[in-house]
Amino acid sequence: MNNDLIQKILSKKLTKYFPKTLNRKLLRRYGIYFIPTNLKILPKNFYPISTNLKEQIKLVKNYDPKKKLIKFNTKKDMDIFLKNLFKKKKFNYLDVGGDNIDLYLKLNNKLNINNYFIFNFKKIIDIFKNIKNEFKLKNLYPITDIKKLNNLDLVYFGSSIQYFRSYNSFLKKIFKKKPKYIFFSGTTFFQDNIDKEKLIVKQTNILPHTVYLYFFNLKKFLFFFKKNNYKLVFYTKNKFAKVNYKNFRPSYKKIIYLDLLFVKNL
Repeated sequence: MNNDLIQKILSKKLTKYFPKTLNRKLLRRYGIYFIPTNLKILPKNFYPISTNLKEQIKLVKNYDPKKKLIKFNTKKDMDIFLKNLFKKKKFNYLDVGGDNIDLYLKLNNKLNINNYFIFNFKKIIDIFKNIKNEFKLKNLYPITDIKKLNNLDLVYFGSSIQYFRSYNSFLKKIFKKKPKYIFFSGTTFFQDNIDKEKLIVKQTNILPHTVYLYFFNLKKFLFFFKKNNYKLVFYTKNKFAKVNYKNFRPSYKKIIYLDLLFVKNL
């Protein structure tokens, strides 16, 4: 079976009926994580929620600051990265899309965090509220609305902004809070087809869940931040996963999986 045929199969709606074992075999065999679509508007869809209270309680009880995170995070050594930014200073941190408690446990153990805010779906936030109360985590604030937030020092999008249907509107809300830093990890950008602002793709490494997301035009994304008084100060390929984009050729030859850090101009 060639790549063109497998891509056509993966683009069909019938993939939601695929058993997980078949999906794993297809991913191992062809290494296709995403496929392009002709969609103009991101469909209403939700990334599958795997977070549950029992597992999060277990993460708290088994947490060992000397060991690696039990759950993955798209930015490796996030504690070291933040320590280089803030040294020993206190700071307020907003995690947009955080869905596991052990990242908070690690960062809070290693850094001088004043307030740690987590923004996510209500179902996940309710779980974090239970965790906060049960373990008396005083500086943890799970939220579903950012309107009342002030004095943010860093906003972190851990492979999450691409799932926001109205990402520009959400980012403008963030800009109004005037955080010193805005950091994106595990986000896909393209440098071809420069007239396009974004490309809507179907995610295929989590089938049978059907999820759509954006790939962003890097040049236009950077310009959007520049227009809102933020400049790029850190740019590197993300090392969390080796994502295959070969199936986007020849239309898109320059697609990259990146970490980007922006700082607010004084």
